[in-house]
Amino acid sequence: GRVEAAESLRPGHGGLLPRALRRRFDPADPATWASRDLLTRIGVVFQDPEHQFVAASVRAELGVGLRALGRGAARVRDEVDALLERLHLDGVADANPFTLSGGEKRRLSVGTVLATGPALIVLDEPTFGQDRSTWTDLVRLVQSILDEGRTIVSVTHDEAYLRVLGENLLPLGPAGEES
Repeated sequence: GRVEAAESLRPGHGGLLPRALRRRFDPADPATWASRDLLTRIGVVFQDPEHQFVAASVRAELGVGLRALGRGAARVRDEVDALLERLHLDGVADANPFTLSGGEKRRLSVGTVLATGPALIVLDEPTFGQDRSTWTDLVRLVQSILDEGRTIVSVTHDEAYLRVLGENLLPLGPAGEES
């Protein structure tokens, strides 16, 4: 149920996104947005970070969205360097994303979304597979995103995460209905 709810947030899949965003972010139907517009409005971080990696290095992965937005090489380099530092990934910048630890993969997947600056970020099980240290780092990162004024929708089983960061909760039952 939770995964289906998160999936319904994606444009073209019907469900929650068009109604929720029509008033707050843009009156147009999100299914009509151009890809470039979508990059700066909605970002989705999958439960399995590896499902969204497309580049051969951490540095290149963080630059994918920026290049898609038409940013110049110097600006991409500067923004990627800032993200590498913010995400504590500067030591693995040239590594293949698939060789990273679980915590590093999760931070990279969040970073790929942060790069394009979307107003709404959907996180599917953001703390899955994290040890205590990487869990804490991730919660701090999510809090910093919220402090920037962005909206985050998290789909999670993690009650500790919800106690720390949860503001408006919508508990769902096994079939995806409100419980």
